[in-house]
Amino acid sequence: MSRSQRPPKTRTSSAGASPALRGPRIGPVRITPLRVTLAIALAGGLSFLAWSVIVRDANQVPMMATGLAACGIVLAVVAVTSVRRIINAGREGRDGTAVITALVGGLIAVAAMLLLAGAVIMSLIWSGTKAG
Repeated sequence: MSRSQRPPKTRTSSAGASPALRGPRIGPVRITPLRVTLAIALAGGLSFLAWSVIVRDANQVPMMATGLAACGIVLAVVAVTSVRRIINAGREGRDGTAVITALVGGLIAVAAMLLLAGAVIMSLIWSGTKAG
């Protein structure tokens, strides 16, 4: 078929787009309420953790444990949600995307477990320093 015989390309409105392409986006990443909530929680946990490292008072260790736990929980939720993306990518035949998502999701799960382990260690340190 020559160029003159091809039908002209038309733009489709967002109403005709597939559900995966609708909604607000930042580049290829779709903005969802869960992603916004997790981003805010991670930013809050990291800022609280940074503040607890800077502040020197009697409550520094439990504040660090709280910041580590908050970041660990957020990353654990991200790791669990990556499983759904791995399954969807595998079903759609996007094997490369599934493998990369599995690797990144696994690294995020390891980071989550390390942060949660750090929170447990900080809470054990705090419980061992109480006088009484």
